[in-house]
Amino acid sequence: MSTSRSTGVLLVVFAALNLVAVALLATTFGWPAVLGEPAAVVLPAFAGAQTSVVTGFMLFTLLSVALIPISIGLHREIADRRPSGLWLPTVTAVGIVSGLAQTLGWIRWPLVVPGLATAYLDPATSPELRTATEASYELINSYAGAALGEYLGWLFQALWALGIAVLLLRAGVVGVATSLVGVVLTGVWALSFLVGPFVLALAEGVVATAAFAAYGVWFLWLGAVGLRLLRTTSSSTRPAARVAVGGAA
Repeated sequence: MSTSRSTGVLLVVFAALNLVAVALLATTFGWPAVLGEPAAVVLPAFAGAQTSVVTGFMLFTLLSVALIPISIGLHREIADRRPSGLWLPTVTAVGIVSGLAQTLGWIRWPLVVPGLATAYLDPATSPELRTATEASYELINSYAGAALGEYLGWLFQALWALGIAVLLLRAGVVGVATSLVGVVLTGVWALSFLVGPFVLALAEGVVATAAFAAYGVWFLWLGAVGLRLLRTTSSSTRPAARVAVGGAA
């Protein structure tokens, strides 16, 4: 029961803090649209709100790390209720890889980008060094950000999200409607995030807005799963408490 409770708490905190990080970065940094801008736009914007931006991305980094114990906790919860063969360890492994990939992507913002922004905006920086700084940012953003942290991170997160929604249903943790909501939300944001780089119509305008809205609601879905675990834990401990009181009497 302690595993259910701790996993439930982690899920609720994970959902809430992700929404806080999104709101912080969207209002102070123009995230996620700013990710597509060149270094000449991003680095001054970063420096203008550095404390808030670093805080937001540090939250993302820590929450990506938290996806690892969440994946393991849900693995134990499902395994205790219903054996799932190789599907469960496979989905759990995908969740862990997602957390690692996203961690490696997000960490560039609090650790690497501040130095690039300082060098870029320093009046003493030569034009050659400024150009090299822009190139360094573009390289780091393309590899650690777009390829590793965002694309691979979201790919594995989508696979984990779909798998865990089905496995939670099979184990009786959630009902059919709740599982279906998780699958549909994942499908909406995954389609835009993963296919969007190749099909611009899925990465712009209303479609992109709907995708990020679905991503935000998906975090609320995870929080609802956490609350479900906490309620199940609470209801399961009450009878034991009454038996203990009756035995003492």
